[in-house]
Amino acid sequence: MNYKRALVTGVMLWMIIFVTVSVLMFLPFLLDKTLIQFAIFWVLLIPAVLLLNKWYFRADPPSLKKGLMLGVILLAVLIALDAVITVPLFVKSYSVFFGDWMMYVEYAEILLLSIYAGFEYDRTYTKLEKK
Repeated sequence: MNYKRALVTGVMLWMIIFVTVSVLMFLPFLLDKTLIQFAIFWVLLIPAVLLLNKWYFRADPPSLKKGLMLGVILLAVLIALDAVITVPLFVKSYSVFFGDWMMYVEYAEILLLSIYAGFEYDRTYTKLEKK
């Protein structure tokens, strides 16, 4: 497991999430429609997580276990950056930010997609090695 690369992947994911959520929050036709904003965000999160996982696994052979570990590291980085940057500068309330059920859907999605990426990319990687 390449921890430095996993941390960089987490920071890149946090930046993508920050930009995506910022754009969705300020679209005039989505103002005051939080659930629709998050639904769009959850759909946009799928390719972002899968592409970043693909980038990570270019340098480290994939496996189900590494996918799980990468997902846990991504969540740790996201939570740490949200606690240090997002909440103090923009939300002002840890309980409001981390008490929202929609955040936990995002976290579960990231973890499950990382596990899936480790599994799926391992199947592809293993087939390529056998040839």
